[in-house]
Amino acid sequence: MLGIRERGRAGARGGGGEAPGRGPEKRARTARDRPAGRWLWGVGTALLLLAVHSNWHLAAAAWLFPVFLLRYARLRPARHGLPRVGYALGLAQLVWLISTGMVFVPSVVAVFAVLALVQTLPFAADRLVAARAGSVCSTLVFPVVLVCGEYLFTRLAGFGDYGALGFTQHAFLPLVQLASVTGVYGVSFVVAWTASVAHWAWQRGFRWPEIRRGAVVWAGVLALVLGAGGVRLVYCAPTTETVRVAGISAGRAAERATERALHTAGEELWRPRNLVRADPRRVRAALAPVTDDLVAATDREARAGARIVVWPETQARVLANDRQRLLGRVAGIARKRQVYVNTAFALHIPRPPYVRNVAALVTPEGKVAWTYDKTHPTPMEPMTPGEGAVPVTGSPYGRLATVICYDADFPGLMRRAADQGTALIMVPANDWAGFESLHAQRAVFRSVEYGYAMVRQSVHGVATAMDHQGRIRGLADYFTADRQTLVAEVPVQPRTETLYSRTGDLFALLCTGGTLLVAALGVRGRRARAGAPGAGGERP
Repeated sequence: MLGIRERGRAGARGGGGEAPGRGPEKRARTARDRPAGRWLWGVGTALLLLAVHSNWHLAAAAWLFPVFLLRYARLRPARHGLPRVGYALGLAQLVWLISTGMVFVPSVVAVFAVLALVQTLPFAADRLVAARAGSVCSTLVFPVVLVCGEYLFTRLAGFGDYGALGFTQHAFLPLVQLASVTGVYGVSFVVAWTASVAHWAWQRGFRWPEIRRGAVVWAGVLALVLGAGGVRLVYCAPTTETVRVAGISAGRAAERATERALHTAGEELWRPRNLVRADPRRVRAALAPVTDDLVAATDREARAGARIVVWPETQARVLANDRQRLLGRVAGIARKRQVYVNTAFALHIPRPPYVRNVAALVTPEGKVAWTYDKTHPTPMEPMTPGEGAVPVTGSPYGRLATVICYDADFPGLMRRAADQGTALIMVPANDWAGFESLHAQRAVFRSVEYGYAMVRQSVHGVATAMDHQGRIRGLADYFTADRQTLVAEVPVQPRTETLYSRTGDLFALLCTGGTLLVAALGVRGRRARAGAPGAGGERP
């Protein structure tokens, strides 16, 4: 009787025998994996926080963090592991929002919450689809779905191309050259695929006979990408003929004088609505220190040899009735010194939204070649967007164009400049502490993607000048100088045609097609498991 009862208890515990996949060996392995899983999540999350593109990010961390989070997701049940990977990605976005000061903008927080969900999808695809395949081809699932998510977020969210993993590699120029073929998405793919291959090898204990073929394929592709990038840097280098460009910002003393004048007497003249309704003489006097300083700096840099001068975004503020007077002063310098001056200012108008964010190019003939309104105001800028027509004009230094600050985060808009043969694009900008380097680093990819040089003059941030291959030709940090002045010799040559400027987002579209295939394989596999003998409660 005792033996019968013991056998009965054993049968009850085992459900009449060991369930499929839950034998003693499996239970022991799961128990061993639990602490390892927590450790993997912690390391992956820590590396992820360092990998998010910020002023303090580490490029190497972007290659490493997916390895640990992929491993963690594989070791845990999907219903537990994937949400925790999502938590890590959401935490990284929250840290980014806090570090940049964007956490106080509700619309931005909402968009980045969606981004965290999108970034979880490639981990889900790896866990639910790639985990059931054994070949090295399964390593493509993670990077393909990641690139698809980046592309769809850029196209649908209306927030620029934020969240692209490739931006973390802005200083790795041999790899960045891939953007001339695929856009930033190709760089994201290489980084993500490397992590996926590393995880695939780790899963096989790094046993060389098992991973040899996959490792050789990965190493060959990476060598080809970096080798081609190195060849492009060496053999397609810019010409030695250059033009001297100066980016100028008003000094801090002038900024402080204007700010004091706008905040006195409790009238809050810094608000556009109040400013346009106040006494014009008082407003003109309050705004004069900055505009006078910029005009004086324009003349100073022109006398020093600059042939192109670029102002920053909205540091100067001008009443609508004073616009011609300001441009007339700049035109006098342009004619006398034979320079192009890309002015930029907040133009205060008497009707809502009471301000326009504009750039106006003054030519050596003293004429205004264009007046451009910012196409993509940020969520913090309550102003009417421009029409999106990128202005381009000829010059002895190649065709010149302009956009304003946040506009450069939209690849489609920047393509319009390339389509018109732009050789040098000028980008007036205005950043802030916590965000001072990010736009400048992202701008490297726009130059490489479309083959034109760029001068980005950013007050309250890092101003940069770069050639069409992403080399930094000049840099000026607002926070380390009393008077931010960028002076650079920028190569003069026709725009370098790139494959990306011809084919557009073809690579990203291919990854989108690949993601549909991954989804179809996932559905097919789920149905096959549901119909297998023993599934759905059926017994063999």
